[in-house]
Formats: sequence, structure tokens, C-alpha cells
Amino acid sequence: MSSLTIILPFFNEEGWIDKTVQTLAIQSDIRFRLLLIDNGSTDNGTEQAREAARSLGSRAEILSCPTPGKIHAMALGLSRVETAFVAICDADTEYPIDYVKRILDLFTGDPEAASVMAIDLYAPLESAESRKRTDFILRKSRRFSAKCHAGGYAQAYRTDALRAAGGFDAKRWPYVLEDHEIVHRVMTHGRAIYDRDHVCFPSARRSCRKAVSWTRAERLIYRYTPRFALDWYFYTFLGRRLAARNGTGDALRMKDWPAQRP
Repeated sequence: MSSLTIILPFFNEEGWIDKTVQTLAIQSDIRFRLLLIDNGSTDNGTEQAREAARSLGSRAEILSCPTPGKIHAMALGLSRVETAFVAICDADTEYPIDYVKRILDLFTGDPEAASVMAIDLYAPLESAESRKRTDFILRKSRRFSAKCHAGGYAQAYRTDALRAAGGFDAKRWPYVLEDHEIVHRVMTHGRAIYDRDHVCFPSARRSCRKAVSWTRAERLIYRYTPRFALDWYFYTFLGRRLAARNGTGDALRMKDWPAQRP
């Protein structure tokens, strides 16, 4: 009965993952499976995830990926996907009750789309701040249609397109910003959809993003690099710069936020 598999990788997310999983457990559309990928946690996050997902019964499963790194956890999750669509969620993000339904509706409405992206909001849905951000992301997605405008907390794919693009591959891309690199590859198999009503609410918990993000110059170069040169951008330009400053995926495991969700 499932049409979508949600992959949620996590590492030491005690105090955060329970609320995230709860928002997935109460989805209005139940046509999904949830794969929780424990990437070597040493805290109580695994038990919290298990308890929060209990109401899903056999539709939820916890898998262990001992190899450190989010990319390895996502690769393990993808290897277990048997549905037409797959979504990636983050342990610190809250998902509206219609999140799964909107993913499936948007894919159904556009058979040529390879991915569906949610807009990340950091204020109440109806606030002026959220309306302004939604308009901003939609403008960017139209003007720079070959680029990624959503993080890994907000991405869904046609499974066959994701696999045809090479899936999650640490040998190809062992760095941070793996969410943008994978979208670059998947977009050779179809366009990305952004919709005003498809949103999610990530936390802004990381106080310093220097080790896990790109510089302003790198971001601007990405924005204006033409589609035909994006292989050069990622695999010659950005990859080398990230390697030089040790911007590998392991940097995502460093935590500088409170132990509990506010």
C-alpha cells in the first residue's frame, strides 16, 4: 500500500528526534514507510525514535548504520526502498500533517518531475515572515531552475531517478552540501517542483554553520554557474575547496546546540 519511503538518518538526536518522528507519525496520508537510520548513536535518541514511531507499527523500522557519516546512512536507507518515491527528512525538522500527501499529489500531477522540494520556514505559516520567505524561494526556483533551493530536510525524489543518478555515494561526494550535489545529478533526469503550500519547519539550532556550509562567494558562483558547467562547479571547484578546509560529511556530526528542543 505504501507509495513513499521516508529515510530519516540520525546521530545522537536525543531531545530532538522524538518531536520530528511524532509529526511524521500523524500524517493524514498513511501511504508511506519510515526508515530510521541510526548512524552510531550513543545517547537515548534511538529509543526516543522507536517510541515516537510506535503507532506506525510495521510501517516504521530502525536500521543500524555503523559507518559514520550521513551519506552512508542515506545510502543504506535507499538500498531498502521498494516504493516509487523516496523522501529524506532531518531529525530536527517538524513536518505539517499533509506533508506526505503533498509529495504524492505533486508527483502525480507532474509525471516528468524527478524531485519535489519543500520550502523551509522558520516562523508560523501565516506570518508575514513566512509569506516573504515563500515568495523568495519561489522566485529563486523560477529564475534559477537548474539549482537546488531546499536542504536535505525537504527533498523527495522519484526512486528510479535517484538511483539512475547514482544515489547517495560517499566516493563521489564525501563532503557537506551533499543535498545540493545530489539534486544536481537527479535534475538530469527531470525537473524539481516547488509549491507554495508544500513546506516544512527546520530548527535553526546550529549557531555556527561555517564548518558545514559554503562561503558567500561559493554560493554566488553556484547561483550563476550555467547548467552545462555544474559538473565543473561541484567536482573541480567546490569539492577541492571543501576538501582543503576539511569540509567532509563528518562535520555534520559536530553539535553546538542545546541538548533539548526548546
